[in-house]
Amino acid sequence: MIEVKSVNINTFRDDIKYNILYDLSLDIIEGEILGIAGESGSGKSVFARYLLGLNDSNLILNGGELTVDKNIIGSVDDYKRIRGNTISMIFQDAASALNPTFTIGSQLIDTIMLHNPLMSKKDARIKAISCLREVEIDYPEDRLDSCPHQLSGGMSQRVMIALALATEPKYLIADESTTALDKLIERQILDLLLKLNKDRKLTIIFISHDLSILESICDRVAILYAGELMEIVEKKDMASNQLYHPYTRALRDCVPKITREILPSTFRLKTIKGQIQQNDSAMEGRCVFTDRCVSSIDKCVNGKPKFNGKFKCVNPIEVDEKI
Repeated sequence: MIEVKSVNINTFRDDIKYNILYDLSLDIIEGEILGIAGESGSGKSVFARYLLGLNDSNLILNGGELTVDKNIIGSVDDYKRIRGNTISMIFQDAASALNPTFTIGSQLIDTIMLHNPLMSKKDARIKAISCLREVEIDYPEDRLDSCPHQLSGGMSQRVMIALALATEPKYLIADESTTALDKLIERQILDLLLKLNKDRKLTIIFISHDLSILESICDRVAILYAGELMEIVEKKDMASNQLYHPYTRALRDCVPKITREILPSTFRLKTIKGQIQQNDSAMEGRCVFTDRCVSSIDKCVNGKPKFNGKFKCVNPIEVDEKI
């Protein structure tokens, strides 16, 4: 499994320290699909890149520990050892992530040979075809000669998954991997990830701001806000609305629920008031969500809440409330 303990990642602007991840601890269990949810700016992608040692130099790691399969990961060499080989990542926007000047085949084959120096180019090509076939791309031999601009959005996303799988990783990070896809293609990509999780016993970390997607495929969902872990929700609890933290409930309420009783003229999307907070020194002694929280009380601003293993809140919502 992957264990993240008390990780802090900061950045500085005008000599002011901002917490991008704050005292974050999270275990990722082998074989599960773990969802990471939260608004833009909550630290989801920073967390994903931290697992691979890919964050920009202006993001400073300030304490904490990363353990992958009982091995502590800290040095540059440690990250090089696990990057691609143990943990692979599907980046946001497949069309931008693929190199437009090279064919799909050359990118796949080069990736395979980089991680398998003794493999011949012929064998690497055979494996590349196998990877494309596994992600359900039709005529994989012909697709090797295609350039990225010749592929649809859904096809590009499948190629990105094939690239990630080509190195035989144990863990796969999918960062907003269904963004900008229509609902039909989105469902196909989700079904593909579920199939890979089952067939390969592949552990998947699926990042999204859409709780409805995460509920459909994840075993657990970790809710982040302004770099802090707010709640961890089991799949069964998400389905039955057993959500304790007001932020988790607010995110859930933002998912539209269209029924026959709702008329277009009366339907309004729910939103969370205000904007995501900057997690700076002013938030050290208070809940970072309190200014936007409908359940805020005096205790929320008189001390930083502690994560109790399930949620971080001094005034949690009663779980028997209806949506």
